[in-house]
Amino acid sequence: MLRLALTAVLCLCAFAVTDCKRAGADAPNAPVQPNASAHRSAPLGGFASRGGDACEKYLTPAVVSAILDGATEPAKKLSAQGCEVRTVDGGGSISITLNAASPQAFDAYQKYLSNPTPLAGVGDRAVQSMTGISSIKGNNEGCDIDAGGAPGSLKLHGAELGAKLGDICNRIYADAK
Repeated sequence: MLRLALTAVLCLCAFAVTDCKRAGADAPNAPVQPNASAHRSAPLGGFASRGGDACEKYLTPAVVSAILDGATEPAKKLSAQGCEVRTVDGGGSISITLNAASPQAFDAYQKYLSNPTPLAGVGDRAVQSMTGISSIKGNNEGCDIDAGGAPGSLKLHGAELGAKLGDICNRIYADAK
């Protein structure tokens, strides 16, 4: 749920940056111009709208069992953009959120992550944080995957977890072509 809230903030940031530039507010120290369109949600289509079904396709039993410790519930569609797989006891989960963020919005989003560190080989750019990974490919394809929960709910940690989650995003990007 936190990832979905942060994705909404990311989308709003993308629109706010675009609308400010249209209003001529891209000069340093320029006042922010209010604009009602900065508060609308991003239109769904193409890449981002496939996120709700991504768990069923990319979080196979083999992938999930390599990441989560314990039996899992079936994949759950959270929205057109996101989905989740949880352990039966609710102690751990993996969520995938696809978005249509620009590279500028991806950069702005970094301040909301806990200690983002570059993650090589995923999309065009990616970072790993305490909660998972966030990546971008091209000008409007973003893939965020969170994995976590109670202590002991994850089998993989650190670079191993980042590589596994990055592989999932790369498969999603490859299938988008």
